[in-house]
Amino acid sequence: MEKYHKTDIYPVERENERDENYEANNPQIDNERTKDNYHVIGRCYSYTEFINKRIDELDLPTKPRKDAVLMASFVIGSDGEFFKGLSREQQEDFFADCTRYFADKYGEDNIISAVVHNDETTPHLHLNLMPIKGGRLCCKDLFNRTELTKLQTDFHEAVGKHWGLERGREGGPKKHLSTAEYKAQKIIKNAIAVATETQQEADDKLEQTNQAVKKAEEHFDETIEQIHTAKEERDKIVADRNAEADYSAALEQAKNGEIAHSKSGLKAQVIALTVENKQLTEDNERYKKENGYLFDCYQKEKKTNNDHDRALRAITLFRKEEPEAFARVFYRSTSVLQPFLALGEPPAPLGRNRLREIEEEILKEQERNTPTPRKNNYGKAD
Repeated sequence: MEKYHKTDIYPVERENERDENYEANNPQIDNERTKDNYHVIGRCYSYTEFINKRIDELDLPTKPRKDAVLMASFVIGSDGEFFKGLSREQQEDFFADCTRYFADKYGEDNIISAVVHNDETTPHLHLNLMPIKGGRLCCKDLFNRTELTKLQTDFHEAVGKHWGLERGREGGPKKHLSTAEYKAQKIIKNAIAVATETQQEADDKLEQTNQAVKKAEEHFDETIEQIHTAKEERDKIVADRNAEADYSAALEQAKNGEIAHSKSGLKAQVIALTVENKQLTEDNERYKKENGYLFDCYQKEKKTNNDHDRALRAITLFRKEEPEAFARVFYRSTSVLQPFLALGEPPAPLGRNRLREIEEEILKEQERNTPTPRKNNYGKAD
């Protein structure tokens, strides 16, 4: 659970209510699956409009303080194994039960939104509500440490047990996670779960990294050499200027109209050299930054090429060993697999009649599997 003040609410709304064009910082968000997100409770107002409208309805004696907590947000979900055992209808029923519990406990009129995200590692519900009790804002009373522990126990009794979920050990070492910490933990677990590289692949990657570092070092040495050359050219310029014995006299002559050897002329020359030295120092720092940027670009490009090669080998083997299964997958995910096939090449080495039959079978399966819209009191917008 996280608490938000007035200025924090809009970014949360953008992340919760995102569409396919949302530019996410979270790498686990798949924009192609964002269309599968849905509301258990949706509002026709923005979060801020809803909050202002609700505050007006409370008719408070004084305006809320600037640092008042106006929104409490909960992330409700489970692990991937739990959701793998649920159909889409069962998943909707689970999140509807979760939302109904909060609506009954804290008042449905105080729930700002309840939106389910299906475009990340595992499905989860973002439920946002106003902490109102007895007609006033009171987040400290509703969601202190004692009340949050009690909330977890009561929620498990009312919802978790029904769905076969276990409650974490009360009073254990685990702490309540923020939304960012919860998502970071999910990303880490997912990364560990999908790590299948062999030791040889790891050694190859290390060798590639060493080669990249070696090339970066060579580029760095070249940059240092360029800097040395620039310094030598600067020293030559300084020497040439020092060789001009009449430089300071000419400078002074321009000031007062007569030839004179004075300290002011020499001072002007020193200032000019100091400015030049500062410029060369700035160039040196810029070369260092450019060198680091080039090295980062090289590493990213190398990783992309390696990932692409592994994917291409896997898809080619799949296409060779299981042509009919590959054709079925191809017609379901054409946009994903087509870049890995040569231009004009059929999806699998099968007869055109059989490919046409498979495509027709898939279309019929999709028509049979299209779900009938369900009416749900918690799925309607106010």
